[in-house]
Amino acid sequence: MMPGRMENAERRMQNAERRKGSASSFFILRSSFCVLVFLLALTACTRPEAPAAPPADLPIFLISIDTLRSDRVNAQLTPQLTALAQDGVTFTRAFSHVPQTLPSHTTMLTGLLPQHNGVRDNIGYAVAPSLDTLPEILKRNGYTTGASVSSYVLRRATGIDQGFDFFDDELEYRSFVDIMAERGGERSVAALQRWLDGVTSRKLFAFLHLYEPHAPYANDSYDADVQQADAIVGSFLADLKRRNLYDDALVIVTSDHGEGLGEHGEDEHGVFLYREAIQVPLIIKLPRRARAGERIETMTALADLTPTILTAAGFTPPKVDGLDALGAVPPARRIYAESYYPRLHINWHELTSLVDAQHQYIDAPRRELYDWRADPREQTNLLDTNRRVAFAMAGELKPLVTPFQPPSNIDLEDQRKLAALGYLGSASPTPAGPLPDPKDRIHFLRILREAKRHVTRGEFAAAIPLLRKLTEENPSLVDEWVLLAEALERSRQRGEAIAVLRRANALFPGSAVVTLPLAELYLADRRFADARAHAELALKEDEVLAREMLAKIALAANDLPTAKREIERAAAVAPKRTTTLLALARVQKRAEEWGALLGTLDRIAAEIDTRHLPRVRGLHADRGEALLHLQRGREAEQAFRRETELFPDNLPAWGNLAVILSVQGRNAEARALLDDAVRRNPTPEAQRMRAEALTVVGR
Repeated sequence: MMPGRMENAERRMQNAERRKGSASSFFILRSSFCVLVFLLALTACTRPEAPAAPPADLPIFLISIDTLRSDRVNAQLTPQLTALAQDGVTFTRAFSHVPQTLPSHTTMLTGLLPQHNGVRDNIGYAVAPSLDTLPEILKRNGYTTGASVSSYVLRRATGIDQGFDFFDDELEYRSFVDIMAERGGERSVAALQRWLDGVTSRKLFAFLHLYEPHAPYANDSYDADVQQADAIVGSFLADLKRRNLYDDALVIVTSDHGEGLGEHGEDEHGVFLYREAIQVPLIIKLPRRARAGERIETMTALADLTPTILTAAGFTPPKVDGLDALGAVPPARRIYAESYYPRLHINWHELTSLVDAQHQYIDAPRRELYDWRADPREQTNLLDTNRRVAFAMAGELKPLVTPFQPPSNIDLEDQRKLAALGYLGSASPTPAGPLPDPKDRIHFLRILREAKRHVTRGEFAAAIPLLRKLTEENPSLVDEWVLLAEALERSRQRGEAIAVLRRANALFPGSAVVTLPLAELYLADRRFADARAHAELALKEDEVLAREMLAKIALAANDLPTAKREIERAAAVAPKRTTTLLALARVQKRAEEWGALLGTLDRIAAEIDTRHLPRVRGLHADRGEALLHLQRGREAEQAFRRETELFPDNLPAWGNLAVILSVQGRNAEARALLDDAVRRNPTPEAQRMRAEALTVVGR
C-alpha cells in the first residue's frame, strides 16, 4: 500500500472511532420512559422478509434530481417516477440534512452527517481525501464506477469525484471565464450513456445528477422544470431497459433538498429548514421488482443511502451515521438537519432542526415547534403550548450541534458562478452583537433575488429601485451593492455605479468583492491611477485576481513591462490556474513573444486535459498563430483544424485554415473547407468570411 493510501486508511479508522460515540442513528431517547417505549417498539419491528440474494454482478444506478420537492412526485407531474415507484419501494418520509447541493450529496455518498463529513456549504468546503466514499467502497469490491453531473456546484474540484473511474462535469460555456454554472440533463445523460457503452461488466455503479428543477428555471416555472426532469429520467430508464440492465438493477431516485416556492417567505432554498426545503422523494427499485409497490412510512434520511446500497449489494457497510432503510428502522427515529448558509452568506443566525414522524423542532433565536401531521404547511408554532416535546427535542438536538468548521479561502470566481445559480456569493464582515433570526429578514432576500432576476433579464429599470431600497434598509450585504453597481453600469450610468461601489468600499473596506469591480469600472473610464489604487487594495484578500487586474490595467495603458511583471507574479502564486495562464498568454501575444506564448498555451491545454476542464475558445487558434510565426506551418494547420472541430462557429479559424491550405497549393481543399464552414454556419457573417477568404485564396 502506498504511503498516501496508508495515511488515508489511518484517518478513516480514526474518524470511525470518533464517530462511535456520536448519535449515529439521528435519534437520542433520553428519559427512561422513552427508552422503554423504544425497546418495546424495536422488538415489534421485525425486518421484512429478506428478498432473494442480489445478482453476483448487481448494477447500481443512483439518480439525484436537484431541488425536487417530495410533494411534486405524482402521476400528473412525474409519470415516469410514478411508474418507477410501481416497480419499487417508496419512502414517504425521507429527509435531507441540509438544503444545499454539495453538502447534501456529500452526505449521500458518505453516509455521514455534515458535521462529520466536514462539508457545510457549497463554497469554501471540499470532500476530504480521508473520507471513505460509497464509490470508493464499491470500487474496492470490484465495481466499475462512473458519474455525470449537471452543476458547477458538483465539479470535480470539490472532491465529490472521489472513487469514480469516470466523472463527467463538463459544463456549457461561452468562453473559459464565462462558464455556464449548469447544463441540461440531456447532456449529462448522454455523457453517462457514452461511458456505459464502454463498460463490459454488469458490476457497475453509475451516479446521474440532474439540475432541471433548480432556479433559475429554464422553462419559466418550477413545475415545468420538474416535468422536464421526469421525462429525462424516463428516457434514461428506457435506455437501461434496452441494455437489459434495468430488471436486475438496483435503481435509486431521490433529491438533495426541496424548494421554498414562497412558503414561509423563501422562494428558493438554502435558508430555512421547513419541510418544503428538506423533505425529499426517495424511490428504490430492487432487482427483479422485489417488494414492488411497497410504501414505507418510517423516517428515512439521505445519509441512509450509502449503507442501504452497500447492504443491498451484499456488503457490510462501514460505521456511518445512516441506517439500512430497507431493513428494520426504529419507529421513534428523529432526523437532524442544519443550515449554515444564513450565517456564512447573509450574517443571519444559523438554523438546526430535528424532525420525527409527528413533530419538527427548529432551533433559532425564536425557536419553533410544529405538529406537521396535523399542520402539514407548518403554520402554527406550538412551542408555548407543547413545551414538553420542545424541551425533549431541544435536548436531543444539542449534542448533534458540534463546533462549526469555518470555510477555507473562497475563490471570487466560484462566488460568481454560484451567484448565477441564485446563491449569494459573498459573506459580509460579521457584525458585532447577536445575529438576527432569518424569519425577521427573509423579505430582504426575496427582494434581492427578484432584483437579480431583473438584472439577468436586462430589466435594469425594474432592478435599480429594488436594489436602492435594499441598500438603504439593509446595507450590511455586499451582494446588493455589487449588483446595484452592475445594473447601473449596464444601463450606461457608470458614474452612478462608481459612486455606489465607493459607498460600499467605505462599508466593507478592502473587500476584494467591492474593490475589483470598482477597479474594472475605473479601467473602463480609462482612469488608470484610480483603477490601480483599488486593484492594489485587493492584494491582501486575493493576490491572484488583484495582480491579474493590475496586469489588465497596465496592458490597457500600453505598459507592457508592468503587465508582464504583474501577470508573472500572479502565475507564480497560482501556477495551475488556467484563467491566470490565459491572462499571461494575452500579455505574451501582445508582446509578440511567440515561443513563450506557445509554451503557455501548451501548459493550458495540458491542464485542461489533465483536470477535465472546459475547452477554451480560441486556444488552438492562438496556438496556430504562434506556430505560424515560428514557421511551423503543418502544426499550425493542425491547431486551426482542432479549433474548428471544438468551436465550429469560430469563423476566423475557418478563414485562417483555408489560407494555410491555399499557401500550400491546396486551393480546391480550401474552397471545400469554406463551403463546409458556411453549411455549418448559415449566417451572413459566415458568407462574408468565405468571400474574404476566397479573395485571398484567389490571389
